[in-house]
Amino acid sequence: MAIPFALQLYTVRDHLEKDFLATLKQVKAIGYDFVETAGFGGNTAAEAHALMESAGLSPVSAHVGYPDATRHPETVIDTARALGVSYVATGIFFEGGGTREDWVSAGKALDAAGAQLRQAGIQLCYHNHAHEFVQFGGEYAYDLMMAAAKPANLQAQIDTYWVKDAGLDPVAVIRQYAGRCPLLHIKDMSAGTPHTFAEVGAGIIDWPPVFEAGKAAGATWFIVEQDTCPADSLDSARISAEYMRRAV
Repeated sequence: MAIPFALQLYTVRDHLEKDFLATLKQVKAIGYDFVETAGFGGNTAAEAHALMESAGLSPVSAHVGYPDATRHPETVIDTARALGVSYVATGIFFEGGGTREDWVSAGKALDAAGAQLRQAGIQLCYHNHAHEFVQFGGEYAYDLMMAAAKPANLQAQIDTYWVKDAGLDPVAVIRQYAGRCPLLHIKDMSAGTPHTFAEVGAGIIDWPPVFEAGKAAGATWFIVEQDTCPADSLDSARISAEYMRRAV
């Protein structure tokens, strides 16, 4: 069974800043039916949802800030309900990288927030970068944080690029969190040094094993994202969509 794919709208943020609705219509035209939000272009969540619907797009998840997720979960619930999504994702950056205790405490805070969101029918997920794979006594900060939360309260949005950037194998991390990673960020890495972001299928990540691991692990969404693009971001998003239609 094919897993549907969506676009993380952060990819085309430069266009969204200029004309939110026109960009949404272009996202639809280049091959996406579903999106993940990361801001609303000055609109409320309800207004953004209406604009997405008018463009023929359906939001499937939303990125929210860690302070909002952990300190104001009721606001996150309101946002998710306005968008009509059942997933929200967040991440955290500690100044100086954080200590072991910081990461464990973060896991506990996310557990409490995730429990409150779950009562409202919303699943909290954690979106990784590379810095979560610093080690403390041979244990990754990411694993310490995730272990401090119940799987039902905190699941994973594994970002393939950042896992690989940290020196790990995305397939292995997906398998490790099988049953706990409903959302995967599908993000490719360019060849050469230093690495940067590439359109899906145009980089060095071997995608078929990633897709198979995601399916086996119970992923429900593959979400395309490209943090920076070498040329026009909509062109990059289109190239990725064309690859995803062929590959999944």
